Amino acid sequence: MNSPIEELPSQDLLNRCAEAWNLHHIEFVRKMENIVFSCDSDDGKVYLRLTTPLRRARPEIEAEINWIEHLAKCNLNVPRIIPNKEGHKISSFIEGKQHFEAVVFSAIAGEHPSKEIAADPKFLKTLGALIAKMHHANERYEGTHQGIKREEWFEERGLRHALTAAAHSTEADLRHQLEEVVSWMQMLPRTPETYGLVHADLGALNLFIGEDSSIGIIDFDDSCYHWFVFDLAIVIFSMAGKFDHATPQPIETRWLEHLIEGYRTVRPLRQNDIDLIPRLIYFACLRLFFWIEHHESLQTFHKDAIAKVTHAKEWVRNRVYSGN
Repeated sequence: MNSPIEELPSQDLLNRCAEAWNLHHIEFVRKMENIVFSCDSDDGKVYLRLTTPLRRARPEIEAEINWIEHLAKCNLNVPRIIPNKEGHKISSFIEGKQHFEAVVFSAIAGEHPSKEIAADPKFLKTLGALIAKMHHANERYEGTHQGIKREEWFEERGLRHALTAAAHSTEADLRHQLEEVVSWMQMLPRTPETYGLVHADLGALNLFIGEDSSIGIIDFDDSCYHWFVFDLAIVIFSMAGKFDHATPQPIETRWLEHLIEGYRTVRPLRQNDIDLIPRLIYFACLRLFFWIEHHESLQTFHKDAIAKVTHAKEWVRNRVYSGN
C-alpha cells in the first residue's frame, strides 16, 4: 500500500499556530480532509482548522471566509472568523514537507441535534426556513472575493476526487452510474432562482441547536455552486445515513415535506425542482462512495475515522443498489 501522504501536524507547527492566535489547550478533534482542533483562546472556545494544498488552495479558503462573513451580515448564525495577532484571517505554516493553511473559527453555542430532534417536524421546518434564508442571501452576494469564487459543483474537489477514483475502480457498474448521473446534472437548466451558492454538507454534525431552538451552521468547506434543492437533498441523505436506512423509507418523504414546508415560508420552491431531489440523493451516494475510495487509496483518513468511513461506504453501496 502507499504510505500516507498527509500526516498530522508536528507539535512545533501547532505551537506556532498557538503563538499566532494565542491558543491554549489544543486538542485533536478529527482528520478527514481537513484537520480540526478545539482550543481555548481570548475569544473563548474556538476551532483551529488546518487545510493542506491537496484539499484547497489559499484563494479558495479566502472565498469561503468571504461567504461566511456575508452570511453573518445577513443575520445567519455562523462562526466568526478569528484573526490572528497580526490581524490576518488565514495564515500559512510550512515545516519540511508539511504545509497548512490555518483558520480559526469561533464555537457556536448549542448541541448537535439528536436523532429524535433531527426527525422532529418542528426542527425540520425551522431548518427548511434557515436553508431558504441562506439561499436568499445569494441575491445580495457578489459571488467573488478578489476575483476568486467558490467552485461550481462539477469543479468541486470532492467530485473530482470521486471521478478520479471511479476511473480506476473495479466497481464498473457504480462508475457507470456516477457518470450517467453527472451527465444528467450537466443538462439541467440553471437560473438565479434555482441555482447558486449552497452549503452542500448539512448533516447533523454541522448543525447546532441553541437554547432558544435556533439553529447555527458550521463547516462551509464544501460550499459550492449547485442547485438550491441539493441542500435539501443532503439533509435527507444525511438523516437516512444517521438512521442507517439501507433502503429508502416512507419516513424520508415526510422529512422532506417538513423541510419544504419550512423553506416555502421564506422562499418559493417549484415542484419541478423538488422532483430533482431523489436523484440528487442518488448522486450524493455515488459521490461519497468513490470519494471514500479515493482517500482510501491515498491513506488520508486518520485511524480513528476508518471504521466510520468503511461503514459509510457499505451503506451508500446498499442505497444505490436498492434503487435509492
